[in-house]
Amino acid sequence: MRRRQFLAATAAGFACTAATSPARALSLQEAPAHLRLGPPVVDGTLDWSQLARAGASMFRDGRISRFPADLHALDGQEVALAGYMMPFTDADRHSEFMFGALQFHCPGCMMGELNRMMAVKAAEPVADADGPLVIRGRLRLLEDEASPLFYRLEAATEA
Repeated sequence: MRRRQFLAATAAGFACTAATSPARALSLQEAPAHLRLGPPVVDGTLDWSQLARAGASMFRDGRISRFPADLHALDGQEVALAGYMMPFTDADRHSEFMFGALQFHCPGCMMGELNRMMAVKAAEPVADADGPLVIRGRLRLLEDEASPLFYRLEAATEA
């Protein structure tokens, strides 16, 4: 009998608590701004969705590769990309940095997939930017599977 009373009182207590406080975990809230930003769309730039088609090595277009044939055609070509910078150091200008389709919010928890980001080596240091940035450089496909990245942009400049 006492066990039944205890369980009933506990259940009633939980019900009263749940009824009086809003369920924040179940309510819809707007995501923080840095999580809502998608890839910037700028005319004349390479579309990140095209680059995202790179993946695991497999037999593609007559050879074993991480990239489809149309991406191989871009290797060594000058391209323009719109995206977001993640510098490696705390400085006003950067010669080397990561560049991605989605905005980075911290180095330990980068957003997006590795085929939607690349290493950049700038021809001249590029100003630090929190918002979208358009850069131009020579695209290199990283076929070597020792690198987790798929792309590098060399001799990059602000477009």
